[in-house]
Amino acid sequence: MARFRPASALLAALAAPLLLVACSKAPPAREELRPVRTLTVAPARTSIAAEFAGEVRPRVESRVGFQVAGRLTSRTAEVGQRVQRGQALATLDAADYELGAAAARAQLVAAQVERDQQRADFKRFADLHQQGFISGAELDRRKAALDAAEARYRAAGAQASVSGNQAAYAVLAAPTAGIVTAVEAEVGQVVASGQTVVRIAPTDDKEVAIGIPESRLAALRRIPEVRVGLWAGEGELRGRVREIAPVADPATRTYPARITLVDPPPAVALGMTATVRFEVPLPQPILTLPLQALLREGDATYVWLFDAASSTVKKSRIEIADVAGNEVVVRSGVAPGSTVVTAGVHLLKEGQKVRRLEAEDVPVPAAPPMQKTAPAAKKA
Repeated sequence: MARFRPASALLAALAAPLLLVACSKAPPAREELRPVRTLTVAPARTSIAAEFAGEVRPRVESRVGFQVAGRLTSRTAEVGQRVQRGQALATLDAADYELGAAAARAQLVAAQVERDQQRADFKRFADLHQQGFISGAELDRRKAALDAAEARYRAAGAQASVSGNQAAYAVLAAPTAGIVTAVEAEVGQVVASGQTVVRIAPTDDKEVAIGIPESRLAALRRIPEVRVGLWAGEGELRGRVREIAPVADPATRTYPARITLVDPPPAVALGMTATVRFEVPLPQPILTLPLQALLREGDATYVWLFDAASSTVKKSRIEIADVAGNEVVVRSGVAPGSTVVTAGVHLLKEGQKVRRLEAEDVPVPAAPPMQKTAPAAKKA
């Protein structure tokens, strides 16, 4: 057994260093720096703007219909057709109205004959009264009969004019020059008096219909001049706010507004999509931040400021002056030249070391806040 002791001693000698290594503390893990995106805020002298999508519409759109009822026998007006004032658009079956006009003219002739007869009789009775052959009472009765005949003649003349007008109303004429925007009756259809057959829009006055949200209503009421851009091109056009409805639209919950285009080119067609831009010049530079840089805690709003010397972040409370679209205008809490974290703000802690991404380490001037809304519901 004595010859195996050196081997046991050798194993003990090899196990001792392993036991010492196992009992020693592990080295601390290296803290991983969280990458963040930053934005160096710069003041900008600009304007707060609001943009709204709208549609080019005519200022006036006439719903044209017959003044009498009847069956539609022809229609020459088509959608998109340009018409002139007085041009025939459609006709009704006027047979009944022509017969009525003929009957009224016959009654007028009969009333005229009766009136002439009463005039002749009154003249003869007036001569007899002067000669003393009839009394004054009899002459008065003859005068009354003449007056009644005169009244019946005037009534027959008026009725003849009405019947003649009704026959003429069987032809629908354009009340003004413009373009046909809709056709609402077809040949063979029986239409009522006043029922819309076609719609005509004058092309002289063109407007853009938009909807303004209630949050921007008070501020935008004070801006009479706007800029209008068309998605189809044609450059930027001038516009004036003609009216803003006092009551919100029940469907969109926005306030309908009409923007008159100033000297629009002929290429501006009805129905084109337009963008109306309201601009409010600001007397002083402003600071803006993107919404993703804000941290909301309770009733307060904060941002994380990045300290380049220590590579740490510090929370700073800010006061917001205005919100528009995806940006806010800051009243206080951020100084010009401050570096603000714009991504991952909900994962940071006070004094935490971070690593700024190189792509964002560039001062970026603040852009004017923008507000865009959906197109207003179309209305006739």
